[in-house]
Amino acid sequence: MTSPARSYNEKRNFIRMQVSAPAVLTLTDGQTVELTCLDISSSGVQLQHFEPLQTDISGRLTVSSGGGYTSPLEADVTICRVQQSGTDEYRIGVTIDSFL
Repeated sequence: MTSPARSYNEKRNFIRMQVSAPAVLTLTDGQTVELTCLDISSSGVQLQHFEPLQTDISGRLTVSSGGGYTSPLEADVTICRVQQSGTDEYRIGVTIDSFL
């Protein structure tokens, strides 16, 4: 896709795909957190949760495919950003370290 063909608001190297899917983040300390996946690109994922998580922590993310023959997406990730977006609502950005 050439630069003029891209939307002016989307300046990322990889386009985000909007989704709304259940996700589970298993942190390296064994804690499991159930979240909602809001969008995904080839380099990161934006998640939503009702409480903040600590940045710079790694874990394994599993995003549900909705069933059928499609396997869930699994990746090793690192939390890079946590931002409050409303009362009891946090947007959590993770970078994808590797797909499994």
